[in-house]
Amino acid sequence: MKLVELLSAAAVLGALACNRAESQGGLTLEAKLPMAFAQLSNVVELGDGRIAFADTKEKLFFRADLKSGKLDTLGTRVDSIARDAPASQYKFPGWVAHLGGGTVALVDFSAQRTTLWDEKGQPLRVLPIARVSGDAPVLLYDTVGYGYKIDYQAILGGGEPGRTVRPDSIPVLRIGLKAGAVDTVANLAGPEYGDAIFGDQTQEAVKVFAPNDFFGVLPNGTAWVARGRENRVDWRAPDGRWTVGKSHEYTKLPVTQQDRDRVLAQVREHGKAYGMPQNLRVEYPFAETKAPFDLALGRPNGEVWLQRPRAREEDPLTYDVFNQQGAWQREVPFPRGSALAGFGAKGAIYAMIKTGDGAKTVGRYRLK
Repeated sequence: MKLVELLSAAAVLGALACNRAESQGGLTLEAKLPMAFAQLSNVVELGDGRIAFADTKEKLFFRADLKSGKLDTLGTRVDSIARDAPASQYKFPGWVAHLGGGTVALVDFSAQRTTLWDEKGQPLRVLPIARVSGDAPVLLYDTVGYGYKIDYQAILGGGEPGRTVRPDSIPVLRIGLKAGAVDTVANLAGPEYGDAIFGDQTQEAVKVFAPNDFFGVLPNGTAWVARGRENRVDWRAPDGRWTVGKSHEYTKLPVTQQDRDRVLAQVREHGKAYGMPQNLRVEYPFAETKAPFDLALGRPNGEVWLQRPRAREEDPLTYDVFNQQGAWQREVPFPRGSALAGFGAKGAIYAMIKTGDGAKTVGRYRLK
């Protein structure tokens, strides 16, 4: 995959299957794991209150108990996976999702497969998912038998080498996990593009900090789309009816030279893995102002939390909360160094928390 394509896909990945929170204001830390991790995926709460997540740098899959601090490593990481490898093996665990029947899906980004586990941490089987719209993994699931995939092939020309198209919208595909039937349940706005320069090559790329739409789904199959250009949340009922949310006013933050320098430094760092010379001339397209949000996560109770951009990278994060009618409810500031990672029962809010040495751990918060 070309570097520009890789960065473009990474820029638009994002969302997850998601009662009104108990109060206004910030968060209170209830518990956190005593160990640190290199880089964390999302966090899924299990039926007994434990959590499941992956360390995407060390490439390990975990189940943990925040009460006791006990950590279990699940399955086995391997350097290569055979076609008929058991479900207990993985190469690059990158995402965790809750399915129906008390099962958990582990998405393996490198092996391009998804394995099914029970909540005790036992591998069950490889999840057969109909291959549609390329090899990108299915990240979103409900508990009634469907997976959901954003059709990035619509941007890349349907997978044809050298063919690129710029559609007005990007379809979201719903895939039946048993029968494999596929239909389109939503359309996301297409991203904004500009010219990226790598040495003497110029290619189109998604503008950094430009608004993107995010898609998510609740356990019962109710879906939502966070609209980046309008700063609103639209809802799709299981019967297909749409409710258009109300746009929320926000303060536009300018994209600074510091922002540009930081992103280009990350491009160079990531480019090392692909043999990109560090003295290569690199220019990337940037929006003039930052989008109203740069991440969206939903709670099973019907809230969607939109992560505001920050004026400075070291500033604490704040989330705008929208209800299932598409109306803005409140803002929730997070402690410095923490970021939303998932939700649980009884108001639990899980976060990635930076430790003093730059690593991360997992904590559980409650709204004050």
